[in-house]
Amino acid sequence: MQASKWSFALRLEYSSDGYVRLTFAQFCALAFSKRQTMEDEDLRQELIDQELPVLRAGYCNWLDESTPVQVSVGWAWFCTDSDAPQLLAPGGINSNVMFVSLGGHDLGTALTDGLLKAWLSGRTWQATPTFVGQQETARDKAWVH
Repeated sequence: MQASKWSFALRLEYSSDGYVRLTFAQFCALAFSKRQTMEDEDLRQELIDQELPVLRAGYCNWLDESTPVQVSVGWAWFCTDSDAPQLLAPGGINSNVMFVSLGGHDLGTALTDGLLKAWLSGRTWQATPTFVGQQETARDKAWVH
């Protein structure tokens, strides 16, 4: 890995408001090597109550630890069929990221959220997972990609 490619990582830090501020290009260079997905029955029921055709639902959380601060991205998902890919559930994406312009100015939460959704749409996270049996505990229903 070239030092110049990752020199931005040395400047990353938590802001007083808890965000990690970086450009979209810097964010896209992160590996997010820790990936966890968990099935959640309460979320499934909430989505059914919103009249969505939900068979399974849960949460994904990706974490990048390649920088001095941890950058995380999480979202809710659901499946409509046992062979269907995961879809992004209503509610958007949660993250500790605030994207900034090349000049260092915040892009704001709405634009950051939109860019995170665009980024996620280009990632392979929708693969049909193998779910464990219902006799397993909730802790056993989590897996790492």
